[in-house]
Amino acid sequence: MGYGGTPFTNSDVKELESLRKISAGTEQKIFDSLKEPLSKWERQAALTKLLDRAIQYLKMPEVEHTSNQWMHDDRSDRDKISNRVYQMSVSVYEDYKYDRQTRERIPTAWYVTWDVTINTPRRGYGKVIAGQRQKRYTDKDAALKYIEGRKKAYAHLFTEISPPLPQEYADSFKVHGVLLPGYTIEGQEPIPTNRTAIEVLNELSGGAFALQDKKPSVLGKLAASKEDMKKAPSAGAKKKEEPAL
Repeated sequence: MGYGGTPFTNSDVKELESLRKISAGTEQKIFDSLKEPLSKWERQAALTKLLDRAIQYLKMPEVEHTSNQWMHDDRSDRDKISNRVYQMSVSVYEDYKYDRQTRERIPTAWYVTWDVTINTPRRGYGKVIAGQRQKRYTDKDAALKYIEGRKKAYAHLFTEISPPLPQEYADSFKVHGVLLPGYTIEGQEPIPTNRTAIEVLNELSGGAFALQDKKPSVLGKLAASKEDMKKAPSAGAKKKEEPAL
């Protein structure tokens, strides 16, 4: 019983090699014709991404703060103070027992919670500098004295509306690597606060907004794929004959 015919079985190898040379030449011409439009597309796509990042930078809202004044937050039942860089909050929870005879609540303990954090407009980038949770006191005056001591210990953070940023917290106030307007970093020259969108783009193109994970270009992928095809063995290449079993 015979097998079905195989394409090019009756063709001459030299004829096929000639046809392949023609096909490869045509393939190269098509590839060359794609280079220019693909290069233009890549440049335009890079500009679009650059514009997206500049928009994100310029649309970052101003952080909310209390202008270095202590205020009570009814929602969290805490006293808070903040500026454009730091915020501090304190709260006291009063525990009690119920006297059935007098039908009164009798305080038995006071639990103090406080913290100092970074006050950044970027969600998820806040950091805790110091704090304590549920510190227990059986004397209310002692609890209040402790709170005042904590406030005094960190009062130096709340003397300016926008104090200089320590280097370790600077990234929390940057968008795509560029410091937000109105902030300064300790030991560095202040950045102008009236930058235009074009100036932000110029800074971006200088490397401040450089992509963290640079992906290979489409042209690069095509070229690499083409090179791999050249290196791959031809389907019609003869293999070394295996010894008969």
